[in-house]
Amino acid sequence: MKQFISKRNEVFLREGLVYKKTKDPRAAALEASILRELRAGGAAVPEVLACRDGVLVMECLPGEPLPDVIERGGYDVDMLAGALCDWFDGFYRAAVPSAPTGTAGAVRGDVNGRNFLWDGERIYGVDFEERCFGPRARDAGRLAAFIETYRGCEPQRREALSRAFMRGFAEKFGCGMEEILDEREGELDAMRLRRNQGDKP
Repeated sequence: MKQFISKRNEVFLREGLVYKKTKDPRAAALEASILRELRAGGAAVPEVLACRDGVLVMECLPGEPLPDVIERGGYDVDMLAGALCDWFDGFYRAAVPSAPTGTAGAVRGDVNGRNFLWDGERIYGVDFEERCFGPRARDAGRLAAFIETYRGCEPQRREALSRAFMRGFAEKFGCGMEEILDEREGELDAMRLRRNQGDKP
């Protein structure tokens, strides 16, 4: 049995399937609902095979987490940045629920790099515990901040990927680069605050 990194839940691989044990059965049911909606819309997310008693059973997707990819190196920066943008395109198209009145549309929200898997050609998304709404630039800025602060490789490699991703995202979704950079700075400030309080980024 292989254990996956998770702060709040127990996630492990057994007999080729991913099991996610939550403390709240309602949380598991919500994630199962979100994943089914996204997958039905064509987003690259895991198929839900079962959900009962707070345990979510899903297919095991190919690839490795984004932080491990960045650390290992050997990838084409523009290709990886483009694959990330393509994943967001599929996600935005598949996000079914409309946003509450007075807010922007559905966004990924939790853009921790470990929620993105890369198989060398395609990005997959995992871990959808809540519905999030806001400007799309928030997704781009927050993920760029994560990429730039990941400690597993040299800064030049992180910054090159971050720049390529933000540039591609701005072009693909018509976001202003200034807006993306503002979101990035806000997330970097939040990371510094968490570090000062003793939490990991």
